[in-house]
Amino acid sequence: MRSIGAPGPGKHKRIYYLLTLGCPKNEVDSDLIETRLAEAGWRKTVSPREASMIIVNTCAFIAPALEESIEEVLQLADLRAETGAKLVVAGCMVARYGERDLRKLLPEVDAFLAFKGYERIADLIEHLTRAEDEIDEGWKKRGFAIAGYVPESIKDGPADRLRGKRLFSGTLDKGYVYVKIAEGCSRRCSFCTIPRIRGPLRSRPMEEIREEVRFFAERGAREMVLVAQDCTQYGRDVYGRPHLARLIEDLTCLEGEFRLRVMYLHPEGLSEDIMQAMKSPRVCNYLDLPFQHADAEILRAMGRRGDARSHLELLERARKCLGEVAVRATLMLGFPGEDHGAYARLRGFVQEARFDWLALFVYSHEEGTPAFSLQNSAWKGTVRAWVEELSEIQDEIMRQKASELVGRELQVLVEGISAEAPGFWEARSWREAPEVDGVIFVHDSQSLRPGTCRKVSIVSTEGIDLVGVVKG
Repeated sequence: MRSIGAPGPGKHKRIYYLLTLGCPKNEVDSDLIETRLAEAGWRKTVSPREASMIIVNTCAFIAPALEESIEEVLQLADLRAETGAKLVVAGCMVARYGERDLRKLLPEVDAFLAFKGYERIADLIEHLTRAEDEIDEGWKKRGFAIAGYVPESIKDGPADRLRGKRLFSGTLDKGYVYVKIAEGCSRRCSFCTIPRIRGPLRSRPMEEIREEVRFFAERGAREMVLVAQDCTQYGRDVYGRPHLARLIEDLTCLEGEFRLRVMYLHPEGLSEDIMQAMKSPRVCNYLDLPFQHADAEILRAMGRRGDARSHLELLERARKCLGEVAVRATLMLGFPGEDHGAYARLRGFVQEARFDWLALFVYSHEEGTPAFSLQNSAWKGTVRAWVEELSEIQDEIMRQKASELVGRELQVLVEGISAEAPGFWEARSWREAPEVDGVIFVHDSQSLRPGTCRKVSIVSTEGIDLVGVVKG
């Protein structure tokens, strides 16, 4: 019988390497994994070659993400063959495809970890040091897949939301922390794999979120970034109706020097009470709106409502309520049925909306979604040309908006020394979300420290980014 015993000679037994792929919600999952490992006495390394345990938290939302996940796993599997480390694959790829299929594709992997198993990952690693015939049925049912077993939690979808206390954040040293307020999604957008991967909406109790925010505020976090598949639906399953406004009001009453940022706001769920709650000075005037398109027929085919006019009316209401607000939008091109007329309406919408930030995605034809039955009619070359044209339009809008900020003073969160621009630090104001938007390059100063807030004067621009100097 093949042994799945301890690491090879010369390896430290309790050193792990964790690679996280995908969105901030995956980063929160990885924080929980790291918390459990730290509690069990494991130490993290930034070099996979030093590790006795290699863990990959995968993304499989669309085909390119799946391809990246598989490529990274294969590269680490090659290293594993050299060092004798164990290789564990976790996350969305496991939830979407299950261990049985993945084992055929990736026989090099020692274990597959479903969402249900994150709380007991330390147990999983301990069991990787045992022989295969020592793994009992009770162990298998806790959400782990070892040596070919397919647990029910993988076959039936994600298990109940994670309840374990999270004591670690990989972004805390930069001054911000992602706080996941809900798991899964109960909307049924025809292109989306999230309900299949993550399951239906499962909101965390408000008290649990409050405690997590308080915990990280006491440890120096200056920005709490609320994330979920759709934050506007927070609480519907627990309290009978959406409770995001109430949650925002509750969190802004906590003690501590921190600001809130809310991501992933479905346009159909952005209500007046949410916008009123966001008027608090402790909440970033920032809206992350996945409009996806502006043509009514395309949106209906996507399982969504609205059109360019209703989108613009929503933006007008938000800007009237919140005043100066930064808007990040997400748009998808190449959805089945999109023709030149639909694209022209989308282009006109982008020109009129004047977003502060814009993410453009090409439609991915995903098996298991309702849209998979639709004929994928748009030519790839045409879609690429559309993306290029919209990118050029949006880049000019962002450059203009950046220029309008020269001469302003902004309160920023300093993240650290810039690797891109020697002699500068990188920081963010209320209008830039971490990792996805532009940054503010701040001239080097002895007074700057990562994770602290400072006031800067904007003196110039660098493309869509800003350049500032410390005030005073």
